[in-house]
Amino acid sequence: SAASDVYKRQVLADLGVSSPQLDVAARGFSFRGDGPPDMRMNPEAGETAAELIDRLEENELADLIYAYGEERLSRRIARRLVAERPWSGSGRSSGDLAYVIAGCFPPPARRGRIHPATRTFQALRIAVNDELGQLDRLLQRAPDWLVPGGILAIISFHSLEDRRVKTAFLADERLERVTRKPLVADEAEAEANPRSRSAKLRVARRLP
Repeated sequence: SAASDVYKRQVLADLGVSSPQLDVAARGFSFRGDGPPDMRMNPEAGETAAELIDRLEENELADLIYAYGEERLSRRIARRLVAERPWSGSGRSSGDLAYVIAGCFPPPARRGRIHPATRTFQALRIAVNDELGQLDRLLQRAPDWLVPGGILAIISFHSLEDRRVKTAFLADERLERVTRKPLVADEAEAEANPRSRSAKLRVARRLP
């Protein structure tokens, strides 16, 4: 069909989290939310962020926060989160979780433009939803969906994703890069849509 042919010639993957999901307090993504620390994209499956914090050993939690959030205070944060257990079923909110994390930072860092819990929340969300595993599977399968000359374009929103896309495009013998460096939002777009500031677009073409 015509629709099928278009799909095979162009595949676009937007890895960003849905804004409506982020903005619903009950989903647990917000620093100031009054809902439980859930963070699941599918609220009907898998363990919540609170359950993950309760299950992991302190060193495992610290490693997760460092690996997925690139947070330099990961060990201090993990120690504090473990000391505050249990999180699941405790009645505490994602706002309470953010407050505890922020308390691990010196006062000047708590007043910065970026909330001090940002990187830890990112790490927990990535782990809960297996986001990097999903991306790896996409990068492996997507080239086979394309006809020769077909375009694969991926928009990522943090360095962990972007590095994986860059590495896959370089290593995959089925692909050649169209963009040597990622395309980013210009000043006007970033002003109109602040969430586009961290977006990076990489494009590759399917070889014969």
